[in-house]
Amino acid sequence: MKTIRLFALLFILAIPTQAKKASAIWYFLAQTSTSVHEDENIHIQYGIYTKYAQEEYALGPYPTMRIKATNKTDQIIYIDLGTSYLKKNDFAQAIYSPTIISTSIGKSVGVGINAGTVARSIGIGGMVGDALGGLNIGGASSSSSTTTTYAQRIVSIPPKSSIMLEDIAIFIPGNERFFGNLFYFKEVGHPKRLWCISPKFDDVKSGEMREFTEESSLFDIGCYLSYAFSENMTDCKGIETKYYVKKLVGSSFSTFPLTANREFNIVDKVFPEWRSEVESGRLEAIRLWAHD
Repeated sequence: MKTIRLFALLFILAIPTQAKKASAIWYFLAQTSTSVHEDENIHIQYGIYTKYAQEEYALGPYPTMRIKATNKTDQIIYIDLGTSYLKKNDFAQAIYSPTIISTSIGKSVGVGINAGTVARSIGIGGMVGDALGGLNIGGASSSSSTTTTYAQRIVSIPPKSSIMLEDIAIFIPGNERFFGNLFYFKEVGHPKRLWCISPKFDDVKSGEMREFTEESSLFDIGCYLSYAFSENMTDCKGIETKYYVKKLVGSSFSTFPLTANREFNIVDKVFPEWRSEVESGRLEAIRLWAHD
């Protein structure tokens, strides 16, 4: 009986297995050759990271742009968010939004990319790591409060200082057409959560990597910032940075605790340099589900 079982096991192992379809798509973005992130007055750093709608299992990814601006001069610099833009391919979205926002602050989650686990926030490297004091961000807060924020169109940077702008959502419902329908939004789960899903590449296999050039990039994401030395924004200057998709990696995520590292292990095997590339700021990462 043992011999029969052994032969049966060897037979099963000998059967060629088809590569599994990826359930997660990782986009790695690099700055284009024409990007400018610094001049004699100001230095701009960008970080792309992913928020999640459901903390428990890191579901519902929302790619977000974070911007850090450093004043290199001995004068106050003013940034006009009304004439500064997040650019998605050929579509420009003004950064300024004339709104009043109430934010409840309580438990926060975020695991650095060096932790090797299913991170609630990924792409935390380079600028974001520097701004927040390291890669291992997040944790918990024992108390909660509500803060009301009034959006400002003109923000100022003191001499020899840095500020962080409000996070900007990269993909939002209704913007799908600006990316050639690469993504769509769907309510998934119980309770319902709005997911950003990347269906165009649901044919990508887990463990597969595809590479692109600036010319063949799947999409472009950029920022144009307008600044001046006077609050009335006379003699404005502009500085623009653009990112393109350099690599795409298919992986497979899991919410089961014993296999929670699988997704990161797959990316590590296919593209082992990704951690150091993201940490240094040479690449930014966007991670989306390939299907629901």
